[in-house]
Amino acid sequence: MAPPGDDDAAAAAAATARGDAFAADLERGPDIMVNSQRLSTGSALSGIGSALSSTNSSIMGEDAQPDAAEEWGPQHPCYPHLNPHVPVGSPEYEKTRIIRVRRDWLLQGDLAPTFSSLYPDILDPAGMSQEEFRRVIDKLNSELVPIFNPYSWRNILDNVLGLATGWLWDDLGFTAAKTRLRNLERWIEQWNEEKEKAFAGEEGVIPPKIVPLRQTGYMTLDIQIPDPELAPASPTTPTAEHDGPDSLPAAPPPAALHGAMYPSVPAE
Repeated sequence: MAPPGDDDAAAAAAATARGDAFAADLERGPDIMVNSQRLSTGSALSGIGSALSSTNSSIMGEDAQPDAAEEWGPQHPCYPHLNPHVPVGSPEYEKTRIIRVRRDWLLQGDLAPTFSSLYPDILDPAGMSQEEFRRVIDKLNSELVPIFNPYSWRNILDNVLGLATGWLWDDLGFTAAKTRLRNLERWIEQWNEEKEKAFAGEEGVIPPKIVPLRQTGYMTLDIQIPDPELAPASPTTPTAEHDGPDSLPAAPPPAALHGAMYPSVPAE
């Protein structure tokens, strides 16, 4: 029989070992949890890698269609939008639509607003030919780039004079940017007047009209045309090539779910 002192020492050593192991378990967790975490991390990384390696995939691993912009809808260049520049209850709201020309960020980036030269074919029956459209785009882009270029010598001079006069130079409208923008707005008004005169002899025909750029914040070029009375975009069902959240299978009915979780046990 071992003396009492040896038993106490052995018990203390065993308690210390259990405490160290318990502390390590608290920090690390059981081995099965560590292994499962490693497996889940590896599977998650492999899933992200496969999603990003696809050429037609988005960052969320969802298949993206490269020709989505060509589908009929609000993103299509020929889509007739409701006219937000007139009162809702006015006759123009019912009889006119807006064709939006997007900005072309590849020309000057965010240095100056420039618009795309992609011609919407829906403008042809509305009275604006492709040559006229390209002439308008070239005129706007050639004027807007030097107006908004902060590195032009005239804009730098206007900034210095504005700072020296306590921005009185800007308030009085002596800057070249404001002067050229007013001239550009007058040119748009003249273009609209010429179209109205050209269509004056045709009764009931609405001529095309360019909306002032100040109303769109220079983000889009809105062209008002008669309502082409096109059908709206029909909802499409997701296909196997492009599966979204709507294509996920529906949840099973409560009865089936209850039967799967709690199978019935035959009576003895």
